[in-house]
Amino acid sequence: MSGAQYPKELTNWALVSVGVGAVEGAVAAALVKARFADAASPLLVDLAVALVAGAPAYANLASFLFAAHQLGRDKIAWTVRWQTLTLLCVALLATIPTGAAGLLLTVLLIITARVAWVGVITLRAVVWRRNFPDAARARLASRLTALNALLMAGSGALLGWLLGHAPGAMPTYFVAVGAIGLFGAWRYRQLRLRGHAGLRERERAARNNLQLKPSLASFRRVLSEDPVYRNYMQSMFLFGSGNLMLPAPLLIIFGERLAMSPFHQVLLLGTLPLVILPFAIVPWARYYDRVHIIEFRTVHAWSFVAASFAFLLGCANGQVVWLLIGSVLLGVGYAGGALGWNLGHNDFSKPEQAALYMGVHVTLTGMRGLAAPLAGVALYRASESLFPGQGHWSLVLPVLLNITGALSFLRLRREYRASKA
Repeated sequence: MSGAQYPKELTNWALVSVGVGAVEGAVAAALVKARFADAASPLLVDLAVALVAGAPAYANLASFLFAAHQLGRDKIAWTVRWQTLTLLCVALLATIPTGAAGLLLTVLLIITARVAWVGVITLRAVVWRRNFPDAARARLASRLTALNALLMAGSGALLGWLLGHAPGAMPTYFVAVGAIGLFGAWRYRQLRLRGHAGLRERERAARNNLQLKPSLASFRRVLSEDPVYRNYMQSMFLFGSGNLMLPAPLLIIFGERLAMSPFHQVLLLGTLPLVILPFAIVPWARYYDRVHIIEFRTVHAWSFVAASFAFLLGCANGQVVWLLIGSVLLGVGYAGGALGWNLGHNDFSKPEQAALYMGVHVTLTGMRGLAAPLAGVALYRASESLFPGQGHWSLVLPVLLNITGALSFLRLRREYRASKA
């Protein structure tokens, strides 16, 4: 069954990734900054940049709604519907006017696309758990993630180039990548889910089971009843806040302090990390298949620490080589993070609790995804106002958050090993 369905998964994620690449966080932020820099006050433009940069994360606040909605429903049909909504939003970016109204509509379309994509991700976790065997799940997921990253990187790089060299071609670009993605969504209807009928029957029963139905109340109960997962989520909150705080102020620094073109901004924060991801995800997947997620995070977390520190050095001294090192390390971090994001909750939950545990993780990610980019931009602007030309030192905060989170994972590992002794 897995062998028969895997090529269909591969084709779908390949085609859909081309469209989703246009609204990836760093790419969307560069689009807003380049296209609407003079459309409104600098404060509003900075706010828009922070909102679209953080949209892939804070859109996850809707995850528990999707998780509750999908219970007992056709997983493939609803995956197609949410993919379709995402890609229609991408295609509609071709119609956006200039000026303040265009800025507002662009932000709304990007946020809507990212929220709909959360519906896809929520269902994807169920599909992958059913169709991919446990022993090979990380390796199969890594291949899909690698392909997804490469095509998103190419799509984002093309948009970055168009922003600086052929802005008049952008409407054609959005229509084209949206159409390619919609074709991929249409083809996904052919996929079959192992044990789908029985799963839907059990889920219909679970709709009235408050212990299993995803909701804010059930999320709180998971955190109160599972202290190991609660501590893991606390460490993830510290660590993840640093990661999510970094891109939005970095894009502003790249443009204002280092005078980089939109293409180079997208290249460093969007394209290069995604190009590195397929190469880095293979060793991460092999390691992940051998250890618990807590063990995995104690190693993986330091890739983001190193990346954020390299970006800080590059912005402080203006040396592009540090920015390139940071970009490569960011790709290494993204590679491991993709596996932890899609699969990590399975190391804590029972099979029937998988959606519930995933819901807790992504909802907390959404909370920090809403706050962290805004805080990062606000801190940069405040630092720049108080100490002109020194705003880049605001990047020290995400570095410290990453280090604190990484150290917290080490403490969790000691406790986990002690419990197994």
